[in-house]
Amino acid sequence: METTKQIDCPRFEDCSATLCPPADNLQHLIWYPGDEDICRRRDFQTLDWIKKQKAIAKTHAPNDRYFTVEMLEAIRQVRKGIEGISPDQLLEQAKKAERKWLLTKSGGRVIANRNSKPRQATRAKRSDLVAVCESSQQAKGGQK
Repeated sequence: METTKQIDCPRFEDCSATLCPPADNLQHLIWYPGDEDICRRRDFQTLDWIKKQKAIAKTHAPNDRYFTVEMLEAIRQVRKGIEGISPDQLLEQAKKAERKWLLTKSGGRVIANRNSKPRQATRAKRSDLVAVCESSQQAKGGQK
């Protein structure tokens, strides 16, 4: 006869957080940002992935996509527009999607997809500035 193990947490009975830090099967659990609670126990508020959960919840990320603890740990900086993985996949496809998500996000910040055009910083030349100053001294009609 198999019994379920009670998690050693004083808030276990009244807590509805799906990602519970003392849980044994934490690597198999998922979290939906808008729908599910975040652990409120003081002992665990310093965990990096719980801080990221709170940051994601503040950005109002889509609640139809989920995050795993591994995904939360891979995030370096949470930005507006962050999205998790779509649940409308078979288990095998979901594992591939998670690996792909981790690979794309492992290099740096997780931000919304933007236009792929790189931004270029431009600097005005001093000669252009002088020309602008000289032209502003002209009277109407282009004469001095």
